[in-house]
Order: sequence, then structure tokens, then C-alpha cells
Amino acid sequence: MILQINLKQGKLETNYPHMYVKLINDPFVTSWAEGVVKRKLDKTEHTHVASAVEDYPTNRWHKQVEELCRELPRQLSKVGMKVPAFFPGVNAITGTDVVTGLKIDDTAIYQHHMNQLHRWLVFCMFRTPYEIDGVNYTPEDMDGIFDKDHAGVLKALFTLNQLVHKTEEGYTSPGTATFPGTQHGGTMWDQGFTEDDTIGLAKDLKYTHLLTNNNHDVWLAKRILGKDFRECWLDADDPSYRDITNVGDILHYSFEVDPLNDDTEFYCSQEFIKWMKLHKRSTDVSEIGRIPLGKIINKVDNIKDIMRTCSIESIEISSKTMDYFK
Repeated sequence: MILQINLKQGKLETNYPHMYVKLINDPFVTSWAEGVVKRKLDKTEHTHVASAVEDYPTNRWHKQVEELCRELPRQLSKVGMKVPAFFPGVNAITGTDVVTGLKIDDTAIYQHHMNQLHRWLVFCMFRTPYEIDGVNYTPEDMDGIFDKDHAGVLKALFTLNQLVHKTEEGYTSPGTATFPGTQHGGTMWDQGFTEDDTIGLAKDLKYTHLLTNNNHDVWLAKRILGKDFRECWLDADDPSYRDITNVGDILHYSFEVDPLNDDTEFYCSQEFIKWMKLHKRSTDVSEIGRIPLGKIINKVDNIKDIMRTCSIESIEISSKTMDYFK
């Protein structure tokens, strides 16, 4: 089966209107393709992993940090929660939610604080204890807080989660310089949908035989509350926590088009293997693999420009066969 991706041209005028993807011949991928073409596309997100940030204005970054510090107590107080005492500026003795501007020029230290806050937000969503140095910082009555306003709590936690990620766009991740591998940092497309795009619970779907870290051009997009292993490395985070995973508990139709990057070297590197062993995590493909969908048949020489300037206008199952591309 061939998926036809119809492109919307950007500033760069090209004669590359369609991208053709030879899908993996597998019932899971076939079912995904038949379902994905029925959904209404959202705007294509142009994103990347492991790219250095250059010339990002410091004052702009500080404003994003100030927004996070301002919204943190405001969002949490609306649903009866307090800012965790480990967060800088919070009075751990009185418990008052006094948050000061977290303007730390050492981005490695700032990233450490964001790692802790991000994990706290995620573990609150899981309603799971989050401990730092033996102290549990998740609210004691997390179930009761959710019972009072389930939708409101999730909205507040997701809002803050996005603000954390927003501040992280303003500097180079501390693990970028040590990231194993050479082919990373290129633009990729993350394609979502305007309505719910849930396929189902991962435990109920037959996909595990597909898991791989071998290179493909199109992947099922990660839709997880935590981070994948690449992000964990880049953020100098701790992979021993349960929110570090490449495949979430729920699978979605959203997909990534990524012909420029190849993470095989990262996952096969001795540095990654030692790092995982240190944190008592398995490097078996069943634990760290991703779900591939296929490879681009008609990849062009200027694919880097295509990925930078174009976006996805529509998708369909092509009537063409492989003989057409010979």
C-alpha cells in the first residue's frame, strides 16, 4: 500500500507536489492507513530534536520564564493545588506559594528545575507519588482533587506543561553536545488532527512486532505525557522514571514525517547503552523501539528545503503501484 501525501507549497516553489510513502505490509499499518485518511488534518508542526538554539533573545526567554512563574500558582490555585515546595522561590516552611522570577543564566541548572517540574506535572496526571530525596511531593488527596474538577485539573496541568516546554525553546538543551550520533537535528513534520485521533489502548493493539530503532522516514507520532529517550538525554534527565518511554499507553493516528534524521546510531551507541544500564533500564527493542510506518519512495535531492518550507495539505491512499516508480 502506498500513502500519497499532498504538499502545500511554502515560500519555496517546487515541482514536488506529492510525497509517496511505501507503507510497511502489516495489518496494523494497513488499519492505520485506512483510518488516518478519514481524519481532518490540523496544521503541520515543523519541529526538530537535538538542534542547537542560536541567537534566541535573552529578554524573550526571560519573559517566557516569568510567564511560567506567574501562571504556576495561578493555574494550580484554581483547582485547589499548591506549587510544590522543591520549586525555586517557594517557601518550604510556611507552604506559601511565593514564586520569584527563575532567571538562571546557567541553562543546565534551569533545565534541572524544569525536569523536576515537568515530572511533577506528569506524575500528578498519573496520580502517582513523585519523590525527590525521599520526599513525596504529589498532593496527598490527588484523587479528591480530581473528583472535584477532573477537567479543570487536567487543563491546568496541561497548560503548565506547555509553558514548561515553551521556556525550553529558548536555549540549547544541555545534552546536545554529547548526543550520540551524527544525523540528527533536521526538521521533521509532526502531523496531528483537529479531532480526537485515538486508535486505542496500546495493551489492546497488536503492534509490538513492529518496534524498531532502524531508520524509517515515517513513524507513528509519540503522544506521551512524559519524554522519549532522545528528549531525556538532551534534557540531562533521569531515564529511570516511568514517564520516559518511546510508546505511550494510548496510540494515536498522528504521524511524523522524518526523512532527514536517523536515530539508529544514538540507540546503538555504547554511550546510550551504558547510560541506560546505569539507570537500570533495558535496551531491548521491546522497551525502546518506535513504531515505523514506511519509507518515502520519491525522495528528492532538495528534501531538506522541502521539509523546511512545505507542509501537508491532504493525504490519501494512492492508486499507484510500485511499478510506477521503477
